[in-house]
Amino acid sequence: MRKVKVSATVSPERLERAKQITRCDSVSAILDQGLEALIARELERIHGDGYARVPQREETVDLVDPAVWSELPWDEE
Repeated sequence: MRKVKVSATVSPERLERAKQITRCDSVSAILDQGLEALIARELERIHGDGYARVPQREETVDLVDPAVWSELPWDEE
């Protein structure tokens, strides 16, 4: 994985706590883990927001747009 160098100002107490919890002294590794957790949390939030906007009781489709059928890779017999 390609890496980029960043400069960040963080709370020393939060950094020390992260080191204790992860048992990792590498600030780079801790920041990578933190960014990964942030990405996962935000994707879950976005996913959840999508479900909140769409009614869940009417998940089945009554009528399919015929244009959709032409786009699917059906085997012609």
